[in-house]
Amino acid sequence: MNAYTTVETLKSAAVLDIRGAAGDGRLRSLAEAASRLIDGWCNRHFYELSAARVFDSDGSPSLRTPDLIAVDDGGLRTDEDGDRRFETVWAETDFLLHPASADPTGGHDSSRPHTAVLADGARRFPAGRRSVEIAGQWGYFRRLRKASETVGTRVSAGDSEIRLSERADVEIGHTLLIGAERVYAVGADGDAIRVLRAVNGSAAANHAAGAEVRIYEYPAPVAEAAILETARLWRRGARPAPETRNGMDADARRLLAAHRKIVTGVA
Repeated sequence: MNAYTTVETLKSAAVLDIRGAAGDGRLRSLAEAASRLIDGWCNRHFYELSAARVFDSDGSPSLRTPDLIAVDDGGLRTDEDGDRRFETVWAETDFLLHPASADPTGGHDSSRPHTAVLADGARRFPAGRRSVEIAGQWGYFRRLRKASETVGTRVSAGDSEIRLSERADVEIGHTLLIGAERVYAVGADGDAIRVLRAVNGSAAANHAAGAEVRIYEYPAPVAEAAILETARLWRRGARPAPETRNGMDADARRLLAAHRKIVTGVA
């Protein structure tokens, strides 16, 4: 669950110039829909997802993967005897992430995902269907910026509202990282934000007053394409639609061209 742009950005004078909060819910829903359209067009997602994924292997020392940010400690396991149990845990020194220069956690414009795991030394991945499991963080890259606000009062794992020390940077549509938990801001009332907890594979947790709040950011072309697509959907019927092909705005396609992944058998 996420959006690549925010309600406040969409309502600004430079985009839709909307006053009041009556349409906030629909704007957020459209931003989410536009973001999933972008994911589908690019054949990849730009949010960070924690998950364990299982792969077939041909027995070679390399394994192609979807966009990979990082592997959990002990997160690479293999099934050596075909019993569908991943008994063998690979140490961090047993494998390498490729390409080595990707730097998906670097937080800069040249960051990109790893797209393969290489067995180090003489090791090979066991041949077979569903013979490799990788638990980690998946997505294009991880870029976070520290918000000026912090958690204002203690938050329990079951709370659906988080009161901030102020609300200066956090906007509706932001995905936030508090501790190790990702929360998605779906509404706001003053310094309090309504949130969906434990999104994108994270786990709900308690958070102390004063806890740091960080905001996920996405590649600039992706964020701009989300603005264009959401604005197009909002205005649909009110004015002639911009040029589209397969449901995607022409300018959005141009923005996303460098980020579009050619599908070659690994989703």
